[in-house]
Amino acid sequence: MHPLPRSLVALSGESLVSYLLRLGHRLDLSPLHLIRAADWIKQGNPNHFPGSLLLDLPKPRAEAFARLTGQTAREVSALTLAQWRDRYPPIARSLPGPGRLMRPDAWLYVGSPRFCPSCLAGDGSTVQQLHGGPWLKLWHLPIVFACTEHRIYLQAACPHCGQPHEAEGALIQRANDHTLHPAQCRWTVDAQTPRRKSVACAGRLDLLTVSGRDRPRPTADIVRFQKSLRGRLRSPTRTTDASEYFTDLRLATALIITTWPHSQGLLDANTVERIDSHLQDPRVGLGGRRNLQIHDTPPRDPIACGALLMAADHLLSRDDLPDLISDLTRATFGSPSSRTPWAVLYDKHKNDCSERLRQIAEPVTRTFPRVNGRRGTREPLRSGYQPEHIPAFLEPDWHHRHLATCAGSEVKSVRRAAAVRLVQWTMGGTYDDAARFLGITPVQTHLLSARETRRSGRTGCNHLVFDRALRALASELQSTRQPLIDYRRRREALQEWALGIDAWNALVSELPPTLVQFRTRTDDRKRQDASVFVWTLVTRGEHLFAPRPLEAAQPAEIQQQWVARRNTAWFQFSRPDPLPHYADLRRVLATYAQRLARDIDLGAGQLDSNTVDNHAQ
Repeated sequence: MHPLPRSLVALSGESLVSYLLRLGHRLDLSPLHLIRAADWIKQGNPNHFPGSLLLDLPKPRAEAFARLTGQTAREVSALTLAQWRDRYPPIARSLPGPGRLMRPDAWLYVGSPRFCPSCLAGDGSTVQQLHGGPWLKLWHLPIVFACTEHRIYLQAACPHCGQPHEAEGALIQRANDHTLHPAQCRWTVDAQTPRRKSVACAGRLDLLTVSGRDRPRPTADIVRFQKSLRGRLRSPTRTTDASEYFTDLRLATALIITTWPHSQGLLDANTVERIDSHLQDPRVGLGGRRNLQIHDTPPRDPIACGALLMAADHLLSRDDLPDLISDLTRATFGSPSSRTPWAVLYDKHKNDCSERLRQIAEPVTRTFPRVNGRRGTREPLRSGYQPEHIPAFLEPDWHHRHLATCAGSEVKSVRRAAAVRLVQWTMGGTYDDAARFLGITPVQTHLLSARETRRSGRTGCNHLVFDRALRALASELQSTRQPLIDYRRRREALQEWALGIDAWNALVSELPPTLVQFRTRTDDRKRQDASVFVWTLVTRGEHLFAPRPLEAAQPAEIQQQWVARRNTAWFQFSRPDPLPHYADLRRVLATYAQRLARDIDLGAGQLDSNTVDNHAQ
């Protein structure tokens, strides 16, 4: 490979495509000739010009082109979009990988960038008068829709032939054509006859046409917003902050488009008209099955794009964003769920968005990140409490202070569902996984979900309010200075547990003697009911899920009789105004439960009935 006889100094911010066009124009060579000379062409495909060259150049290719043009490899690499790959996720998403061809992300204009005619006209220097100004790298990013230097909107298409349309094109149109100026349109015009060769449009793009001069100019707010977007692509903005913001912006933009026309109140009248025009494309039409890829594509019209992005930015800053997302999806699709188009898009990009948006979107979409490739599972949220610190039936005090307004008459289902959610948030996995951890079976888990849905309708407390209250409780648990109780240890210690006969007799002996006079029942059924009551006090679980080994040991017909009495017995134990016998029995059982819980917390471990007998002495 021999160096070219002449080269060209790259202009600030210009793209690799721009440099190839300008250098080829100076040498009277086509862009394709230059990349062949740099040995970038794959064997067997002499006309292949991959779009991935714009995104990043492998070191050997950068060095080869540097030798050809008399530059350094670093200067050549600076012509690509690689410097923003960690800040602007669509770049990394578009890069080819092992066994995967390059597929441009919807938020990259690889082969059809928008442009500023004044920038293409150059700065008046001799070199730029001859070979034109730069095609900037920034123009390949949909987030750049206006030229802040000339304070005009970018042009989306050639004013002469109207191309490109919505479709992406090759990295360089007519790459083998050496006759065109870098500022001339390279899109092909249809041939007049079948035998006639196709020709390029060749219209000048560096001149403001009459229609261009009559176009609206960006307002001061739009210019400031454009500058802020460009500022996120460079320091001092942290790389992670920039990456998460651009993903959030993308999802907010998709929310507006996906829920159209219910979201049109977020934009001004002129922008609404332009978005309507964008949505007239049959692939985007609001009737029938929608094309999700199109819903994730910003408008090519720079004016509509700028207004839409600014509306999305304002949307992200709103305090009522959770309610707004819920209202828009509910108005458009009937109810928020993981099956709505926006929820599908969120599921695709959620790993790259901010923690704030994940926390907002999760209860609305009912979607959870994958864990070990399993769909329907979620990664644990960052939290100070652990799954074992959550009782299966939420502590009454926690419920009263945070969730009472959400419960109405559905206290039980709220306390149960809240416990499962808190465990899932910190443990990860599915809703069923969290319920099993608490000792609730899958069938009962589905019952929880159904009751949670019905509760929302009855109490008027939607899942967003419930989620917000629950996160306040999670934050309190995370920051508490008091040691949290290990409820899992208590549940494990009392697996298949019941009061031993000696312990039960000792407890009965503490009851007032008047009970003996009236011959109050203190048989095995009562011992089982008392065991369940103690279990609920120690584990803070629901009586429905308590072990019942004494009942299980009975003949089938006796078991049926005991099952029929369960609810009645529990009512007597839990009612606010118990009968004298149950009031006295509750007192001695509560004292016993305190000692039992203390011993378990101190490390007594697995307890059987004989071990428990010692607590009654």
